[in-house]
Amino acid sequence: MQLGLWLEIPARADLGRLFDQVAAIGFSSLHAHFPEGCDFALARRLTRACASSGLTLAAVSGYANPLRPDEAPMGSTLAQLADLIELLPRLNVRRIVSWSGSFGSGLFDDHPDNHTQIGWDALCASVDELMPLLDAVEAVLLFEPYYTHVLGVPSEVVRFCTEFNSPYLGVVLDPPNMLPPGTWARQAEMIPDDVATLARHVGLIHLKDMRLRDGKLDLPGPGQGELDYPTFFAALEAAGISAPAIIEHVTLEEAPAARAFVLTQHHAL
Repeated sequence: MQLGLWLEIPARADLGRLFDQVAAIGFSSLHAHFPEGCDFALARRLTRACASSGLTLAAVSGYANPLRPDEAPMGSTLAQLADLIELLPRLNVRRIVSWSGSFGSGLFDDHPDNHTQIGWDALCASVDELMPLLDAVEAVLLFEPYYTHVLGVPSEVVRFCTEFNSPYLGVVLDPPNMLPPGTWARQAEMIPDDVATLARHVGLIHLKDMRLRDGKLDLPGPGQGELDYPTFFAALEAAGISAPAIIEHVTLEEAPAARAFVLTQHHAL
């Protein structure tokens, strides 16, 4: 398993020191998230620090909401996502991750139009705008599904990828995002089906967990919730998925325990 860490990259961080810490834990790659954006200078510093620390950059975040393109709930408007795509060669990475989005007032809020032709057409229009940029740098836009978004269930992800039929589109495999709390009792049934359905479109795997806190959904790091990891890893094995796997939703202090948990679960197969 190619195991990496999802890491926020502050613009003024000492990247050499930060990446040395990540490598010392035992990770070999990163999914970089830029809460303050990324320019050419930061991209250059990041690639140099990766090389010095022996890390590879598996993916970068461009988390926009294509249905509300001028908002930046996780640091990127649609225009900023486009700018980041153009920086990918400088970052020496091909994978960039975004949401498929929601018309809801909050990024993860549901909205009835998300699940109609209106939402579908809005997402398609945004991707049409980005496709020439992806083609120019041969980058892959990976949508991270979420159950309230336009691409909320595996069948819709497959339909979307099939309609575009492009090597520059794919999906992040992230089961907690696709499993509303009411379905958790059915993980043994749903996870193998979801993984098999998405398998040929998967470009990245996210590893986290899911639990309820005071009745509200919480998505902590691996091993801190109710995700059926044995079933998930068995499904990955059965589907032959070998995309990079990224541990997320942990601090650097929590990362060693999360990594140990994931490796223990994987080795138990």
